[in-house]
Amino acid sequence: MLELNDERGAPVRLDPDAFIIAGYTGRDPESVDWYDMPPSLLTTAESIAVATSQSCGEVEPVLIGSDGRIYLGIGSDHAARDVEREDVERSRRACPKPLGRSLLRVGVLDEAFDALQLESWVDGEAYQSGTVSQIIPLQTLLSGFRSRRSSPSFVLYCGTVPLLTDGFRYGEKFSARISGAKLPAPLTLDYTTVVEK
Repeated sequence: MLELNDERGAPVRLDPDAFIIAGYTGRDPESVDWYDMPPSLLTTAESIAVATSQSCGEVEPVLIGSDGRIYLGIGSDHAARDVEREDVERSRRACPKPLGRSLLRVGVLDEAFDALQLESWVDGEAYQSGTVSQIIPLQTLLSGFRSRRSSPSFVLYCGTVPLLTDGFRYGEKFSARISGAKLPAPLTLDYTTVVEK
């Protein structure tokens, strides 16, 4: 059970029976890969254990279904990049999936959400910056998920924006933020990684 809060501070208790990561979510809906993940990978912990020093996160908008409501949150698709070269799905299953504790209740996922800014940092250095307009519209992703799963309680990671660097950056601390006029306050996520020996 994950203990989260909406923008009013009201508790949201999440015990999802479906956790999907949408990959390759450029603006072409036909290009999406849907990765079915164990919900046990989701965590709100401030530190996660990983098996390799070549792992890193990516900021993602997250759609959450709970008690008949839809929420927007922030997450990181932390993955083992050395494993990714051989098997993308296995690389995602190799690491916990951090999720921010703050959520926004969503009514209609309209075009205004495209203007939301996504940013991330690794060890304080800028790593990603872009907007939701660079990925498939959130409503299209939600509809795509619902065409595959009928789960009322779910977590859907919706893709990410390009890197500011030439390649993946590995470090100990990952920070991310989603901000914009649709949000009364930015959604934030901060965590550190510890390499298991």
